[in-house]
Amino acid sequence: MRVLHAAEQKVELDTYDKKILYALAQNCRTPFSQIGKKVGLSRDSVRYRIQRFHKSGILQGYRALVDITRLGYMNVHIFLQLNQPEPEAEKKIVELFKAYPFVRAIIKFNGKYDFELAIIAKTINELDDIISRIITDCGTALQHYELLWITKSFSGKTFPDSFLKAPEIEKLKHYTEPKLDDKDYKIVSAIADHAELPLHKIAAKAELSADAVKYRLKKLKESGIIFGFIPVINYDVINYNVYAILLSIANLTQKKEATLKEFLRTNNDVLWAVKTFGKYNVLMYICTKNPDDLIKTTAKLRNNFIGDIRDYETLINYEEYKYTYFPADEKHTKTFLT
Repeated sequence: MRVLHAAEQKVELDTYDKKILYALAQNCRTPFSQIGKKVGLSRDSVRYRIQRFHKSGILQGYRALVDITRLGYMNVHIFLQLNQPEPEAEKKIVELFKAYPFVRAIIKFNGKYDFELAIIAKTINELDDIISRIITDCGTALQHYELLWITKSFSGKTFPDSFLKAPEIEKLKHYTEPKLDDKDYKIVSAIADHAELPLHKIAAKAELSADAVKYRLKKLKESGIIFGFIPVINYDVINYNVYAILLSIANLTQKKEATLKEFLRTNNDVLWAVKTFGKYNVLMYICTKNPDDLIKTTAKLRNNFIGDIRDYETLINYEEYKYTYFPADEKHTKTFLT
């Protein structure tokens, strides 16, 4: 997922702006000169526009996409329904959430569920301890929760295809049993939430030479541990809304999965979609500029599974308090729980 914060002033983008943002979405470490060649502008023009993106609040930073499962972690999302606590009580709960070292994301919704927490754990026992801690910290404010275990990725983008038609992206190669040492962990930690850092600054943090960092980054990408570098976008600034859809499809067979994948491939509003284990077996995010497009998308989705949708919820993304692909306290020699 991406950043969403309420913006006082909206920004209209021209075609060049969209092309630059799309180029950053493919690899935010791409030099300005190369982006300029792709979009038909000078290096200085690209730099000026990107600086303007930061000033206007469209760009909130840069992240490295880290496949945490390849480091031995389970990827689980918990959806929390609260008993409408007082603002101050909710604020205290959010502060507790933000302090959790095992939480990768905290998203507030308007809908049946109030919060989504993306959590990681290495063992079932550790996951059980984490859930118990969340339940305890919520106290009487917690009314209900649903746990969804992500088992498969269907789709993942920074922008929906309706933003700017995307070319087909080459599938990444994945290798098994990646072996990371302390230097690799330092590199990933350094760029996880600062993917724009130049090699010499990463090298200083990892206590390596710039050439060594360049080589290790290449290996991390080849192994599939790092599978991209993306900008952090505040969609509200550019007049887009983000919605989460929780979907329960009866008997999700391979044939039905194929139907779902085709829908995701051809739909212009899908940002992210995964298969999950729990009450709902599909979780997806939709990004639209026009609320009517959400209605059209959900209608098309339901028409593809007539009689098979047992339950679904649509949630409006209201605020994002935290999102990282590699928690700051992640250390392969220590547990997340303190």
